[in-house]
Amino acid sequence: MLKVQPLLCALGVLATAQKSIESERLYKNPSYTPKERAEDLLKLMTWEEKVGQLGGARRLFSRVDGKPSFNETALAITLETQNGQIGFGSQLNYASEVLPLANEFRTAQLNNSRLGIPFITVTDSVNGIYPAGGTLFPGTCAMGATWNIPLYREAVTAIRDENLALGVKWVLSPEVDLARDPRNGRNGEMYGEDSYHVGEFATHYINTMQKKDENGYVKVATTIKHFVFGQSSGGVNTASIYGGINHIFNELGAPYIRAFRDANPLSLMVSYATVDQVPMPSNKYMLRKVLRGIMGFKGLIMSDAVAIPHLYTQSKVAKSATDAGLKALRAGLEHELNPAGTAVFPTLINSVDDAEVAHMIDEAVRAILEIKFATGTFDLPLPSVSELNKTLRSDRHLEINRNVSRESIVLLQNDGTLPLRANTTRIALLGPYADVLNSGSYAANNASEHKYGGTIRRSLEQRLGANNVKYKAGVDVISTSTDTSGIPDAVAAAKKAGIAVVVVGSGWSSDTTAVAINRTDGEGFSHPDLSFPGMQQQLLDAVLDAGVPTILVLSGSQTFLLNDSSKRSRAILTTLIQGEFTGDAVAEILFGDRRRARSPVAYDYFPSDEQGGFTGTGRFDWFWPQLTRYAPLRFGFGLSYTKFEFSAPAIARRDNTTVTATVTVANTGGRIGKEVVQLYYRPAVTEIEFPVMKLVRFVKIELAPGESRQVSLSVPIHELGYFIDAEWYVEKGLYNFWIGSSSRTEDLLPYNITLA
Repeated sequence: MLKVQPLLCALGVLATAQKSIESERLYKNPSYTPKERAEDLLKLMTWEEKVGQLGGARRLFSRVDGKPSFNETALAITLETQNGQIGFGSQLNYASEVLPLANEFRTAQLNNSRLGIPFITVTDSVNGIYPAGGTLFPGTCAMGATWNIPLYREAVTAIRDENLALGVKWVLSPEVDLARDPRNGRNGEMYGEDSYHVGEFATHYINTMQKKDENGYVKVATTIKHFVFGQSSGGVNTASIYGGINHIFNELGAPYIRAFRDANPLSLMVSYATVDQVPMPSNKYMLRKVLRGIMGFKGLIMSDAVAIPHLYTQSKVAKSATDAGLKALRAGLEHELNPAGTAVFPTLINSVDDAEVAHMIDEAVRAILEIKFATGTFDLPLPSVSELNKTLRSDRHLEINRNVSRESIVLLQNDGTLPLRANTTRIALLGPYADVLNSGSYAANNASEHKYGGTIRRSLEQRLGANNVKYKAGVDVISTSTDTSGIPDAVAAAKKAGIAVVVVGSGWSSDTTAVAINRTDGEGFSHPDLSFPGMQQQLLDAVLDAGVPTILVLSGSQTFLLNDSSKRSRAILTTLIQGEFTGDAVAEILFGDRRRARSPVAYDYFPSDEQGGFTGTGRFDWFWPQLTRYAPLRFGFGLSYTKFEFSAPAIARRDNTTVTATVTVANTGGRIGKEVVQLYYRPAVTEIEFPVMKLVRFVKIELAPGESRQVSLSVPIHELGYFIDAEWYVEKGLYNFWIGSSSRTEDLLPYNITLA
């Protein structure tokens, strides 16, 4: 057994002291509000106890010799001055191993804290719980690609309940950054490129996670992030420049404003970005004036990991750790995430005589105490291993996961090859990502261990038999590899089978001992080259050159530029960030077992972005000559195995308060299927430049062959406005509306209406 109890007993600040606080203190009484309880407790805390609440030990456990382990000396030093929250550490540890040890830390903290102030457990939670052993869902980008809000709420409910069973009371989600830069390695953590679409998913995430239990406690507190995450510009002559208050309010900040209005995230994480030359961790104007003052955010503001030290080590806007801490505190930061390295806020212990600092620390401590009281961290019992085992990977959670996986895969191209004929009995399965569970940066998964989750290879072998699936990786996943020696064998296998499924992509390696060594995507990565890493394109080209009918499967969330050679594939689909049942879903889709639904240069560019400066030539210098701003695979696009037809739309205005668009959708094909009905709009003339169109509503429907349904999407006219210098403005006059199955011109039906 790990020596948890002796470790905590040795800490000076947590050492057992004579209990002088009477049990009837207000802060111990659950009948009072979190605010009242926090205010009462704050009056009793020493300066050192207050500063200790501003951080914590986010990585309790590493993994050594196949079991959880921790560095007792290093952890003791951390917990002496950072004892507000804890996290679990290595994702290779299993939840059933971690929970008993974490409970010992939690119990020891309560027993040895002078005032009985507990840790609160904070973790990332992208594909599910942070340690291994839970239900492994597809990543955020795949969730957004489902366009299915009711199903998404079910998935978030499952993730929330598994977190609760592990004692997690606070998650570092949702991420509402917009995935508009195709080079960004973190696009897989984002819902998509559109601010309305992102805001819709984020709002439901927050409300579902923070649903209150029967005692009125918030189940799991959320952290909306990263405020505010920058974007690059298109780089053409007449294009708009990203930046400024209107861009922040109408684009980058729009999902936050929506969440603050329709949900109540209890915390917010500040980005690493520098906005208008001021790093966000010290950006007093953006945090106090804009976020607090204009947008009205009321919750706790935290840093991203090691972001405060960056002020003096990276950005050079602070002269020391203490100076960085003071600047961050004055800007409005109230909690420091510090999974590794040296924390900054503990240096504020030396500012005990500074009245300004003391006031700001009181505000910060009050914020985290309110979250602890609101989530029942002071009052509810610790979770048990028996309850954990009943909750994790329940039949209900696994079925939800299967459905998410089925609806998150997007069919991009199909000449009729898919679905495969029922008499298809042999397949050549090629590519390095065919036998890797490519689950993204924050997944609790070892890419080569199949205890929880299977690969495309395993799923096809289960369907057809291992002898009928000829697997050849062909090339390596390593981006720097130039080894093509395996390609001839892969081509030979394809010729023998008569049909090839080629799985290429970007993400994680399959190295059991060091999962991250061969990463080509994720946090910390950028993609100036949007081709397939390594020699994967050469593998695909060789198979296509051999004349073998080929189905191309894109794995991972990196944006790929599909060249003319790749588009020779008979069919193309993308799995995005995979969950444990993505392989099964791919097998189902290849053979047509399941109805398929719909999902990147950003579609909502400004009119001036498309001109490029070559007036009269008919040319554009954005990605010239590959494509224009109008990309053929646009936002909302995805193919189906059946066919849907939309009737002419009707748009009606009611009492000058609401606009309702109505259309009849018919399934005119031979298979049951799902379609996403999407409504876009644009005022004809605006005071500031407005995108060519913006999504404003969507709904996903299922229709049987021959079935039709009338769909109405209603929008309050007030929502059709935009911000000018942080003030909301709604145009009068002519509006353009489009309704259809994607943002592509050929998928949309236009309609105009004049609003008074």
